[in-house]
Amino acid sequence: MLEAENTASSRTLDLHKKQFALLLHVVDELQNTIEEEQRSLIEEMRTAVDDHNKSGMEDATVGPEAMAVD
Repeated sequence: MLEAENTASSRTLDLHKKQFALLLHVVDELQNTIEEEQRSLIEEMRTAVDDHNKSGMEDATVGPEAMAVD
């Protein structure tokens, strides 16, 4: 009887170890995905700001000449 309980406890412990290892793996993958998404968003924001700044500079350069009236 005691040996059967010991075997069952050992199997349960092994199962919990495997579940925990899987959970750690999932958390690691999720963290990597979040970090990649953050880097991607930062890059998109930088690109948008750069495009906006370039557009503003072009408008500022062309602006006074285009608005001159004779």
